[in-house]
Amino acid sequence: MKAFIRGMRGELLKMRHTFLPLLHIGVPALGCGVFLLYYRFSGWDEINRISGYAQVIGVSLPFMASIVCAGNIRLEEKNHFQVLLGGWKEKWKGLAAKYLALAGMGLLAITGALALFGAGSFLLLPSDPAEGRSLTAGIYLLLAAALFLGSLPLYLEHLFLNLAFSGTVSQCAGVVQFLLSALFLTGLGEGRWQFFPCTWSARGAMFALAGIYRKKSGAMYFSELQRTVFICLLLLVFICVIIGLWYHYFEGRQCND
Repeated sequence: MKAFIRGMRGELLKMRHTFLPLLHIGVPALGCGVFLLYYRFSGWDEINRISGYAQVIGVSLPFMASIVCAGNIRLEEKNHFQVLLGGWKEKWKGLAAKYLALAGMGLLAITGALALFGAGSFLLLPSDPAEGRSLTAGIYLLLAAALFLGSLPLYLEHLFLNLAFSGTVSQCAGVVQFLLSALFLTGLGEGRWQFFPCTWSARGAMFALAGIYRKKSGAMYFSELQRTVFICLLLLVFICVIIGLWYHYFEGRQCND
């Protein structure tokens, strides 16, 4: 555990003077400001406001993950992967520490984006006079958990693409995943989205809100939740195993991107 903590701290120190920390602060703040400004003059109710905002965060995560992973791996390219591959007694721990550091930064960005929106919504946006404020801190935490858990395979996938190919390949894949995630918010995604990890965050946020506000049988929702969690966990384990086996034999590549 101490080795992982030191490795994660090293990753954060490496990224300290890059654009990545600013990206995790600036993008949530800017996005929150734009949505609050729009909702201030629109007629959306409170539930639809948070639903739309959470879905946009979920749709954006694949592309953002591709940018973050590309920026991080460029730091490794400067020393031809010598630190990443040779700085650990067990090579897989280097990739795991990098993955945990990036996922942790993603968690902070997602939580910050929702916290800012919640505070701005309370202070700036009108509520229904009859019902008052219906969104609690627990709902915001549930959405943050759904968005973050759905993003877990994204960092692993884009680390793999950056290591095996290049940042350009990763960012192209991020654009495709962005479009697919947006497309699967429609009826096309019904019954299929669980098999496409890039859609988990956006659809997961919808699924979480549906369990709270949609008029449906509790037993039916619980059965659908069990099926969804099982499929997603199975795919996540499969992705981890495949990329872990590949990384065991990874010895670097040419850094001429």
